Amino acid sequence: MTWRILLFVPAIAVGIGAFIWINGSGPEPATGNGARPLVPVRVTQVVLEPVTVSVTGYGRVEPVRTWQGISRVDGQIIATTDALAVGGFVQAGEVIIEVDPRDYEIARDRALANLAIAETELAELNAQEENTAEQLALEQQIEAVIQADVDRRASLVESGSTAIASLEQAQRDLIAQQRQVLDLENALALYPVQRQSAEATLASRQVDVEEAERNLANTKIVAPFEGRVLEETASEGVYIRPGDQLLTIAGIDVVEIVAEVQPAAMSDALSLLIPDATDVISRFNPFETDAAIKALGAAGISATVVLSQGSEYRYPARIARLDGSVDNTTGTVGIVVEVQDAGRPDPATRRPPLTNGAFVAVLFHGLTDEAQAVVPRSALIEEEGSAYVYVVDPDSRLQRRAVTIAGRSAGDMVISSGLASGDTLVLTPPEPAIIGTFLAPVPDENAREAQDVLQ
Repeated sequence: MTWRILLFVPAIAVGIGAFIWINGSGPEPATGNGARPLVPVRVTQVVLEPVTVSVTGYGRVEPVRTWQGISRVDGQIIATTDALAVGGFVQAGEVIIEVDPRDYEIARDRALANLAIAETELAELNAQEENTAEQLALEQQIEAVIQADVDRRASLVESGSTAIASLEQAQRDLIAQQRQVLDLENALALYPVQRQSAEATLASRQVDVEEAERNLANTKIVAPFEGRVLEETASEGVYIRPGDQLLTIAGIDVVEIVAEVQPAAMSDALSLLIPDATDVISRFNPFETDAAIKALGAAGISATVVLSQGSEYRYPARIARLDGSVDNTTGTVGIVVEVQDAGRPDPATRRPPLTNGAFVAVLFHGLTDEAQAVVPRSALIEEEGSAYVYVVDPDSRLQRRAVTIAGRSAGDMVISSGLASGDTLVLTPPEPAIIGTFLAPVPDENAREAQDVLQ
């Protein structure tokens, strides 16, 4: 029985060969209405153009500068601005809190009165010095006259023309005058010392006035810049003391975000934007912040902050610096970006303000010099060191195409060679993917977004 079964093997082999020959060289099988069976696949048109390379980081909005209102005086709060509430906006120069100033006005007036007394005493001293100097000059002239009279009487005594008693009286008058001149000279010599004391007193009174005016000015707490109130602990009627913290204001003119990104993703972006500058790429080191910022600048990378609140709102940003650290858990590095005037509502664009603590995405993006293609990662097949995609040929058949990968951007693959503009890329190959299969291409409306992630 076994050898009889073997007689059927040649007949079966001939039948299989005939079937393969018919299906390989004959016409395509037809459906019931005579049309070829078509396999539907999602496709997109390949476009070669400069590619927007992007890396996404995430972080929270923080103010670049904050200010704490701390009391420098004690007293009762008698008035506050209506904006003194968490979330309220205050303008630069706006009086936020006012403390009862009466005690400090009295202290200022007293200091001003003491200053006026010191100024008067100094002016009186100067006048006395001037008068003493004039009196001294007059007494010195009198002394000179008496001295001349003594000399004349001495000559007369020597010639015997007058009595010696007359000379002695003139000498006594000269001594008395000399004593008066000496007293005035001594009094005049004391004036510089008295002036120093009076000037020191005047300076002390001036300091008292300045201190009183500063204390009076400190009864009004004024916003140093435009900002949003983050914290407040003050209200009318409350008694405060020096050192009490009353409020905190965050500036809204500039905000910053520390965007956490993967160093590998940024290196991939740099390799796409500057493919022949490996030295620049190697300098992207979070601990060498200046070199890393220069690398980003050389690659032409700019930043855009994206806020999602139902809709997406975009804010142009400036790359400021790296924070110089690596997160031990995620391995990310922080790139600090700044946004100007994002803390204010923008009626023109209807963008909401970037408020403190808001979670945002930061897109770091640049444009390649060369035209390339972008394909979704799912459309690329990699095996044994090579890569290929499926395309639709002019006869609507499935075709395999070898490609060269330039890098990765925003989860998509950038292809430097193997594809041409106008090629129809297959996004969902049939299963199994048999070369030559007739296809029914279905355009994918979302696939075009892979070409430019910022549009």
